[in-house]
Amino acid sequence: MSTHDRPPEALAPPPEAYSGMLRAALVPALVAGAVCALVALVLSGLPGLVAALVGLALVVLFFGSSLVVLGRTARRSPQLVMVVALGTYTAKVALLAVAFVLLARLSDLPGPALGLTTIVVTTVWLGFELRGFLRARHPVVDEPRPAAGRDGGGGR
Repeated sequence: MSTHDRPPEALAPPPEAYSGMLRAALVPALVAGAVCALVALVLSGLPGLVAALVGLALVVLFFGSSLVVLGRTARRSPQLVMVVALGTYTAKVALLAVAFVLLARLSDLPGPALGLTTIVVTTVWLGFELRGFLRARHPVVDEPRPAAGRDGGGGR
């Protein structure tokens, strides 16, 4: 069956693909965040721990919300999925800007602990999300079919 024979909704990854990517990324990200929090606690005390946990929460909410929303809209029309994805992204960027402005005003949180935790957890999240996507083996394109009535032998 070619892509022209199926409705557009059938071409989207199934909702299970998004939940699989979420599961694949969440646990390693939480482990990386816990390690960062422990290091921050040792190096900066309680404020470092809080900063690391805030960084972990920001990353998990930022990336996790995308997968949850896309998983819920996966079987809709591609146009709706794109609108939802762009709307979610825009809202997340705006909320992230507000969060950073608020965090900048809190002088108690050490910036290096927050920043390094955010970078480490983001890197781990994206790596394991990609790994989860690749292991899901969802076909991105359809295999071409031979045209009807052709035997491929080149005969006349």
